[in-house]
Amino acid sequence: MPIYEYECRECKERFSVLQGMSEDGEQVSCPKCGAKSPKRLLSMFGSHGGASSLGASCSPGAFT
Repeated sequence: MPIYEYECRECKERFSVLQGMSEDGEQVSCPKCGAKSPKRLLSMFGSHGGASSLGASCSPGAFT
């Protein structure tokens, strides 16, 4: 299950929710003020290996 980040439209609180990919977030409410329908935010994601392994397969002159 992915973790989605939200921002409350009322109090601007940011929070994370663990929910299924098929869930649309309509039942999510702000943990601080209780407001319904917070805004889902775009968030960064991580991957195993990090940035150093990304460039490991590219030779320095590959793009010149």
